[in-house]
Amino acid sequence: MAETIVFSGEVAVVTGAGGGLGRAYAHMLGERGCRIVVNDVGRPHGDNVPVAQSVVDELQAKGIEAVADDHNAITDGGAIIATAIDAFGAVDIVVNNAGIGAGSPIGPNSADEWRETIDATLQTSIAVTGAAWPYLIERGGGRIVMTGSPAMFGASTTIPYSAAKSSMYGFTRSVAAAGRRHGIVANNVMPSALTRLTKSLPPGPMAQLFADHYPPEDVASFVTWLCHRSCTVSGESFSVGGGRAARVVLSENRGVLVEDQAPESWAAHVDELMSLDEVVFPLSMNDEVTWQAHTLGKPVPAELAPGGPLDWNRKPRP
Repeated sequence: MAETIVFSGEVAVVTGAGGGLGRAYAHMLGERGCRIVVNDVGRPHGDNVPVAQSVVDELQAKGIEAVADDHNAITDGGAIIATAIDAFGAVDIVVNNAGIGAGSPIGPNSADEWRETIDATLQTSIAVTGAAWPYLIERGGGRIVMTGSPAMFGASTTIPYSAAKSSMYGFTRSVAAAGRRHGIVANNVMPSALTRLTKSLPPGPMAQLFADHYPPEDVASFVTWLCHRSCTVSGESFSVGGGRAARVVLSENRGVLVEDQAPESWAAHVDELMSLDEVVFPLSMNDEVTWQAHTLGKPVPAELAPGGPLDWNRKPRP
């Protein structure tokens, strides 16, 4: 039986926590013992109470310590973290949940539209994670959760969003690598849940699927585990929703080596090039590049591949 997931007053900053997934994260982390910074720039409800403060009121009614923050995560990551330091004196957990679902099919998208979507997804995570970084190091470690999306697999009707969410895979792996020696663990969730975004889907089978089977609380329980000190998994991405979670990985096959560097040579080997009979899962850029050298029969410096070459059809080195 796994240990009970409880916290001892750790300070969790949750961006985009005024509703949907962020609100569910804030509630579950608070119920399990965290002190919460609820960040959201959302407009006030009809009672003129900002959405972040509304969630704080809900948490405080449960006896959970919480404060509201309405800074923009794109430009004011430092101010969000300052709210945590001013209120609680520390930061232990960052859940980068803020984002938007803007975008459109391929075509003459304006640069402003692309920038808005990328900023709301990637820049928010960069800004808040970067601002929290020295405080996490000072605490001897911490937990960071990024928010990707199943859209990384492709979404023809919202291409800027798909591109922005895909970036979270590499960003998470890089942050995890940088944080390893500091005890900082970072992971990426790709949630499927009924949220403010999915509620805006046009009526139809997909909208009904989310409404019937994907409550945000199912994702919140997984994120709460990722935020706990007992979770040592790092640098990973997970598809999460409906009570199910699955590890998502990038892999490459054995590859094709041709001596005649002509376009026709590649066309003649398309079946081998597309084969997934043998795959390898690089842990980092160094792993991928040294594996290329290994398959080419080139010498690989020991310091670049301290664990030896990757094996086919197995997990990457820890």
